[in-house]
Amino acid sequence: MHRMPETASTTRWSMLILLAVWVLSGVYVGLNLNRGWDPHDEGTLGQSAERVLHGEMPHLDFADPYTGGLAYIDSFIFKLFGINLFWLRLFLFAFFLVWVPTVYALAREFLPPLPSGAVTLIAVVWSVPNYTAAMPSWFNLFLATLGTLALAKYIREPAIHWLVIAGLCGGSSFLIKSVAIYYIAGALLFFVYREQSLSRNESAPPHRTPLYLAFLACCLSLFVFVLIKLVFNIGEISEYLHFVFPGVTIAVLLLYRERTSPAVPDGPRFVAVLRMAVPFLLAALLPIILFSIFYWRHGALSALMNGLFIAPFRRLLITRLAPNGLIFEYPSVLAMLLLTETAKLRGLPRTVLSIFLALLGAAVLLGSPSNDLAYIIGLTSALGAIPVLVVAALLVLSAKPQFRQSSLEADQQLALLLTMTTLFSMIQFPYSTPGYFWYVAPLVVLLTAALISRFSRPPRILLYATVAFYLLFPVFVLRPRFMGNRHRLDSDDTALTLPRAGGLRVSKISAAGYAELITFVNNLADDKPILAAPDCPEIYFLSGAKNPTPVLYDSLEDPRNYERDTEAVLNRPNFLKVVVVNDAAVSAVYQSQLLHSLVVARFPNSRKIGSFTVYWRP
Repeated sequence: MHRMPETASTTRWSMLILLAVWVLSGVYVGLNLNRGWDPHDEGTLGQSAERVLHGEMPHLDFADPYTGGLAYIDSFIFKLFGINLFWLRLFLFAFFLVWVPTVYALAREFLPPLPSGAVTLIAVVWSVPNYTAAMPSWFNLFLATLGTLALAKYIREPAIHWLVIAGLCGGSSFLIKSVAIYYIAGALLFFVYREQSLSRNESAPPHRTPLYLAFLACCLSLFVFVLIKLVFNIGEISEYLHFVFPGVTIAVLLLYRERTSPAVPDGPRFVAVLRMAVPFLLAALLPIILFSIFYWRHGALSALMNGLFIAPFRRLLITRLAPNGLIFEYPSVLAMLLLTETAKLRGLPRTVLSIFLALLGAAVLLGSPSNDLAYIIGLTSALGAIPVLVVAALLVLSAKPQFRQSSLEADQQLALLLTMTTLFSMIQFPYSTPGYFWYVAPLVVLLTAALISRFSRPPRILLYATVAFYLLFPVFVLRPRFMGNRHRLDSDDTALTLPRAGGLRVSKISAAGYAELITFVNNLADDKPILAAPDCPEIYFLSGAKNPTPVLYDSLEDPRNYERDTEAVLNRPNFLKVVVVNDAAVSAVYQSQLLHSLVVARFPNSRKIGSFTVYWRP
């Protein structure tokens, strides 16, 4: 894992590989950039940006489900280029092209050029091309990767500017979506690990550090308590496994490392941690403070605080989907065990087992498009990887020095990827779909590569087969099936011809349904506001009609307030001509039934179009 010094020849070879990887990645994502959509996501992005463009503020004038920073960026894009969803995807594409070299550079911290290129390609195919909507979580991933690279550089060159860059990445990411707090927590855990490594690398007599140990124990206990508290009210076993167990494992590792006495007393240990944490945190706070001052000057600071720290807790009870059950961890566990056991063999047994496993992987890959079992094995071998990788990293990092063939620097790199991947994987909570795994998958790939690089003699045949499998599976199995839904019968090959849709290619049924619905609504509304609910912000955006409420997602609203506010809108004389009710809002059944009951008497005419019912009056 320790990288050899760079030569001119290695540098040229590395740049050529990066160029090839960058071009391949850009072409692959570019070809899929306008393919597939989730109407609710696109509607949220589009309507939020348009409302900001018209002078409204997130959290004050409308209930933005994110921090609000991306809504301002998207509104600026609309102002420059016009109101069109494809412009947002082009902006995502530009960031993606910057992100690809970042992944490669991070892999190069512990791998030679060619394996780094392979790792980067795997990270790419498991991420953006599977869902190219310009969602905030992609930008969280991009900034988390850049920040992790800055901290990896800091390991080699402990200069304060790397900490500042990493901190700015965290603060900027928070302005886009508050899940950036997980990245910041991951960095702080890494600082603890690094201090432990440095304080035990001194050639001095051992010291007892009871104050530092007590402080560390309190902080880690609080960290574990927060994880448990976050999951406790709604958690199942699978959620504890994926969102509590990894963090607890890191806390145990850090406390276990305290069994070895450091070579410095309490004071220098506190100073060492603060020298890393303070610049990082101050840099992270800078964009957040500036954003808060902007809201304070507009008298909206309390609305921002409510939107960021109070309203989101209601979503934990509504928008929830637990990870796969324990049985779906078996593919990941078996994959790791088989790779480890094969690496222990030599000669003919290793070759025979490697070829057998490679053929088995080929059978899973070829069978996945048509066989449910093969598809589940292939997908869950990735989805269930994080708890397995955490245990593997724990075993590596807790081994006694005489049993490890690695440098102090290499261990810190592995610890950095461990803390970042583990904490950033919390982005999947509480809605653990394959689509949310794409946001953390590149970090999972990097952590896996870092662990495999620790093998002194990896089984090359099996390694090549593994790389091929995880390159081809997302390209030929996942990508054709939007968001990992294998049973979709209608592929995304029809252009959505509505003016604001930017020619996004969606399913034939979706394209026809929305084209008919939006045209019909616009003809009835006559440029007046409409009411479209529940949970269908895309209707407002695609039609260009004004939303008379501050609501984007009705299911997140308090039921009593929602009924009162909806009645108030419906009772305004000569205000609304059209109401669109979403009959397919699974998480808003109450709101849908309520709307039908309130609307029928007021709007005598109705028509069913797809999963929507349109009500209107003369």
